[in-house]
Amino acid sequence: MRDMRILPANDPEVPRVEASGYVLVGESWGARLRLSDPPDLSAIVPAVTRAEASGIAIRELAEEYAEAVYQLELANHADYPVTPATTQPFPEREVIRQFWTSGKRVFGAIDGDFLVAVTVGQTENGVGDNDFASVLKEYRGRGVGAAVAAASIIALARDGIRVFTAGGAAANAASLGLAASMGFVVEEQWRSYERI
Repeated sequence: MRDMRILPANDPEVPRVEASGYVLVGESWGARLRLSDPPDLSAIVPAVTRAEASGIAIRELAEEYAEAVYQLELANHADYPVTPATTQPFPEREVIRQFWTSGKRVFGAIDGDFLVAVTVGQTENGVGDNDFASVLKEYRGRGVGAAVAAASIIALARDGIRVFTAGGAAANAASLGLAASMGFVVEEQWRSYERI
């Protein structure tokens, strides 16, 4: 059994843990976006507009896309960073089908008939929480991740949601950059340690 410690980055215990032989093996973050009421989405809408201008459709996905989401996750699974605090489970068809029956909202980017990006989230206690976002390797850096994230925020904001959360591994700089571009502010940081 691995001897692990996961602590907030500003925890006063951090120096003692480091001095006692634990090695830093991962860092992660949590961020929040707080919208005004009524919401000003002017900084978010252009991400959708740009993607659609390039010929990529951005929309909320119905359950008929479950297999496409599964195939996208199979293609991308090895690219998710893994830390003790952040992992993405290996995709399973039945789990993905349950997104739609469990109240999750799924937004995708479609190039022709091909799903190239997806974001999955849900609303809990009046807060929009992003479970994960996934962009096919060939489409990364082209704004489609920002577009599906923006579409999700816009839809939930229209439903009255004003606070959103996101998080991930610090090793995934693109994910953190995407969150920042949407207006998220990092409010929590964690450090994962293992005694080697």
